[in-house]
Amino acid sequence: MTSARTVVSERSATQPGLPRVLALDAARGIAVLGMFAVHTGPPEQVFGSGWLSVFAGRSAALFAVLAGVSLTLMSGGRTPRTGRAGRRDLVRIAARAVLIAALGLALAQLHSGIGIMIILTYYGLYFLLALPLLRLGARALTVLAAGWAIAGPIASFLIREHLDQSTVGGHPGADMLTSWSGLGEAATMLMFTGAYPAITWMPFVLAGMALGRWGIRELRALPLLGIGALLALIGYGGSWLLQHPFGGRAHLVDLLTGLGVTDIDPAVIIDLAGLGTVGTNSWWWLTIDNAHSGTPFEIFGSVGIAFLVIGALTAVLPAARIPLYPLICAGSCALSLYIVQVVAVAVLVPLDADTPPAGAIHGPSWQLLALLVIGSLVLATLWRSMFRRGPAEWLLHRVTMAITDALVPADPR
Repeated sequence: MTSARTVVSERSATQPGLPRVLALDAARGIAVLGMFAVHTGPPEQVFGSGWLSVFAGRSAALFAVLAGVSLTLMSGGRTPRTGRAGRRDLVRIAARAVLIAALGLALAQLHSGIGIMIILTYYGLYFLLALPLLRLGARALTVLAAGWAIAGPIASFLIREHLDQSTVGGHPGADMLTSWSGLGEAATMLMFTGAYPAITWMPFVLAGMALGRWGIRELRALPLLGIGALLALIGYGGSWLLQHPFGGRAHLVDLLTGLGVTDIDPAVIIDLAGLGTVGTNSWWWLTIDNAHSGTPFEIFGSVGIAFLVIGALTAVLPAARIPLYPLICAGSCALSLYIVQVVAVAVLVPLDADTPPAGAIHGPSWQLLALLVIGSLVLATLWRSMFRRGPAEWLLHRVTMAITDALVPADPR
């Protein structure tokens, strides 16, 4: 069996841009394991002031940014492919989008307690929405990402004002993907009111696409770190200014108090409109930077964190490729591990069982999180020592390539 050191060293020697691609895999590993932490970690650590709260929102955002980078790598890298090759890219990505969305719908039927947090159906929608944008260059994608990050949350606010939903205390997407009452409602949840609404999450994908078009294989770590730090400062620093010196937080505390909400902690004010959106009863909600709030400040801040993570990993690879190898393997098997997570939680934490079976874990906990993280790292490392792709990744590749070959045959030359 080939050792991890030999595999990584040989590939690095023959492919100059590989350390940057390995950095993407490592970042994807952090994203998927961070999502495990949000889904299965102790709630007080994730949604309170515990250290796991650093993953809330940011892991999924990193996942979406990396999805954008993958789109560009699948469609030509710095220069989008045209002609027959470009048409094949469109078909391949569209097929991948539909299959991933269908997989998300299937996983949502499991009683895992992660139903409203499963990102895969949204992920498929992002790919479909990105198809008309694949021919854009780096500058156009950069401008579009920045503009959408500002305009998307404002448009969402205005649109949701006219939807039949409460501004506080409830979330219309709470039964997301597990209770379909019509195509229109499903589209509304996916676009505007769900956990990862496309109208406010596409900027993450566009930022990743811009990064890929600038040339992810050639980008240096220092500029990426600088851009990430600047975006994080704009997002989190701008929110702090508007929330504190400009009085936004005091206004929101007064608003919630007037609506009968008690026990408000002004230092950690949380919008009660629901996961993925903010309330529409005050424009001040658009100035918060809470995880999954979908505001311009959260978007800029989370994109900045994503760039910082990718930049930091690019800087330490290939020097730290051996200790990071399990994380790289996990990132290259991210879809497979995500599926394993949902199935494992459905088995170990059965929500609909009156008497949980022997060995069941009673809710999110350190025990469940440790089991999933350690198990994922070990399984991914063992699998990648024998196979190039994860099992789900391999099947997805084979099916999408078969569809592509059937609809747009490759040029025989």
